[in-house]
Amino acid sequence: MALPTITLDDRSFDQLFAFMRKQIDTSEWVDHNFSDPGIVLLDLLCWIGETVLYRADRVPDSHIAKFADLIIDPPEPVTVQLTLTANLNLALRTQDLAIPAGTRFATEFTPDAATGRPRRYIFETVEPATFRAPKSPPDAVQDVTVTARECLVVENETLGTSDGTANQTFPFRPVHTDLGLPLDRPAPVLLDFVYRSATYDPNPQVTVAGQSWDLQQFLLTEQSRIDPAHPDFKSHFMVDSDGLIRFGDGVFGSAPPAGAPIACTRYRILQGPDALIGAHSPSSPSQGLVHLLDPVPLLASETIIWTHGNAEGGGSFFQPQDRLARGLERFRRPFRLVTEADFEQVLRIDFNEFQALSGAPEQVTRAIALMNRRPSAPEQQSTGHVTIAVLAQSTNQDLDEMLNATGPNAPSMAQKQGLVDLPPALTQKIERFLDRRRLITTRLHLQSPTLSPISIDATVFVDRDRNIGEMTSSIERGLRQFLGIVHGGFDGKGWPLGGSLYRSRLFRLIEDTDGVDHVETLTLSPADPNGDVQLVPLSLPAIDRLSIVVLRV
Repeated sequence: MALPTITLDDRSFDQLFAFMRKQIDTSEWVDHNFSDPGIVLLDLLCWIGETVLYRADRVPDSHIAKFADLIIDPPEPVTVQLTLTANLNLALRTQDLAIPAGTRFATEFTPDAATGRPRRYIFETVEPATFRAPKSPPDAVQDVTVTARECLVVENETLGTSDGTANQTFPFRPVHTDLGLPLDRPAPVLLDFVYRSATYDPNPQVTVAGQSWDLQQFLLTEQSRIDPAHPDFKSHFMVDSDGLIRFGDGVFGSAPPAGAPIACTRYRILQGPDALIGAHSPSSPSQGLVHLLDPVPLLASETIIWTHGNAEGGGSFFQPQDRLARGLERFRRPFRLVTEADFEQVLRIDFNEFQALSGAPEQVTRAIALMNRRPSAPEQQSTGHVTIAVLAQSTNQDLDEMLNATGPNAPSMAQKQGLVDLPPALTQKIERFLDRRRLITTRLHLQSPTLSPISIDATVFVDRDRNIGEMTSSIERGLRQFLGIVHGGFDGKGWPLGGSLYRSRLFRLIEDTDGVDHVETLTLSPADPNGDVQLVPLSLPAIDRLSIVVLRV
């Protein structure tokens, strides 16, 4: 059977050769005949290029799907950081209190906007929580923080009957209406080979003729290979990127015998951004995860309560038909963080998208990474340590305007410093976001820049036909904009971290202002003997006092 005709690139050898020959610099290379060695090499390269294009036109869809799996992130579950607080009985508790992984918490039922049906979200812990048996009164109250993941359990689903052939596939068949899901929402199956354990396995449980088979991450491995000399039955299966249960071919994993019924007794699906619930705390007891669905072995008079922040995650949750296009859009973004630019880009773009997905108001406006540096000694080499100075602001804030404000109603320097300090909750969220992207040996340190107060006094002469008030405002506005830590500096990308302030640059800035004749005096404080302000590492300027005296020539 002939291969299908696909045209990804229809350029012929002659077209490739003509295009490449036009790129030659004719001032130095004048012999374009086929006797020229360079033309011979160009001819060879164009022939190879035509061959590559021909082969690319014949890559089947299945191969494209496999290539896509290598570069497209799988759907990211929605998670919360769940803090469990146990008040233990000092007199009766002699053994540790263990809350196993898989313990479920749930929200209240609320009407779904798309279906109108009551709907709630269930989260289950992915790691155990252990409270030590108390030995003194202070030990009776203990806190443990664990990660809880949203998922929806589907049970006892009949998939079909085996025909005994190799490489059989069976699709999952979650019924959206029965599960309360909108019909247009994807329902990807949860696969987790990280938190899988002997007591907690969130992965699909498949039976063949009533017998359980073992899930493998891949079948084309030595573990699933059947030795022809000793052909043992390997009851292995996998779940591929299309969400299909796939069995072996008799070489890597066994094929289910003909006539055997295939069933999935239990699997979990993800609901994506729909499950981005709000925080739960004593101040908001009716929001978030308000119900504990599984019993906890508490003794008499013991209690357990829980709190959590806003849910996060839910990324890469695309419709199947959009997965390839959306994934390729993100292909050139760094995931594994190696260089300074990687850290800065992933915080300014990926983390901000991560925040916007959950409706969080904080956005990272600047991120400056210092490789092999510690916050305590930023000028010394510390191999493996990365210090990241992060500036974040709410969407309704303008840091440059607030930090460079002066006058009786302006914030104090302590208040200005509080505007750039990272809140603890945001710091922890950024650390979790970066942790799975960093190299194993990298130690990350998040740092809020320190503000250095700057006082500027200047006497400026302007043209005699200029308005004194307008010129004063124009000069002050230019100085505040130039010293902005978000949009300031000469490149408009923010003042450089630890970048010193030189009088000569301010002279140039003021004298370039339209209408200014010359700068009579300019004083900065605190200044070195040269009149410049030397900022310490990890610091940024903030105008504390600005006095501009404008006179006509």
